[in-house]
Amino acid sequence: MVIIIIILLLNHAVLSVLHLFGIIGYSPSFQITGRRIFYPIVVHIIISLYLYFKDRSKRGNRYSGLIKDTTQQLVTGILIVVFVSLHILSYMFAPLNSGYDFWMRIFHFAVDNLLFISLILHLSVSIPKFMMSLGFLDGKDEYANFKHKNNCVLLIILIMLILAEIVYNLGGVL
Repeated sequence: MVIIIIILLLNHAVLSVLHLFGIIGYSPSFQITGRRIFYPIVVHIIISLYLYFKDRSKRGNRYSGLIKDTTQQLVTGILIVVFVSLHILSYMFAPLNSGYDFWMRIFHFAVDNLLFISLILHLSVSIPKFMMSLGFLDGKDEYANFKHKNNCVLLIILIMLILAEIVYNLGGVL
C-alpha cells in the first residue's frame, strides 16, 4: 500500500513542480492523480491508526525515541489530512490560472507549504522505519546513517517544493 502511495504521490508532485516552475502547462491529470491517491491513503490511515493504538497498549516508556517518532508520525499524519483537505477545497473554489486575488494566492501558498512541511516531517520518520521493516537496515548504525541521508534528501525536496511555489506565485504577481 505504501509503495502505491509513494508512486502516485511522486507522480502528482513531479507534475505539479514542473507546472509551478513553468516547464509544463496545467493538465487535468493533476486532479486524476490526486483522486487516485485518496483510497490507498484512507487504507493507510486506517491500518496506521489500528497499529498505533494496538502498539500503544503494549509498550511502556522503555522506548522514548520510538514513542517520539511514532507521535511525530501521528501528529504529522493528522496535519497532512487537514492540509490536504484545505488544499483540495482551495483548488476547487479557486483553481490555478483562474485569476484569483492576492489573498487566495497567499492562502494557496500557505496551505501548500504547510502540507509540504507536514509531509516531509512525516516521511522523515516513515521512510527509515519502512526500510527497517523491509529488512534493509539491520544495525543501529545503518538505521541512523540512512535516517540522516533520508533527511538530507527530504530537505532538498522541501526546498525545491517551496522554491516552485515561490517562483509560481511571484511570477503571477509580477
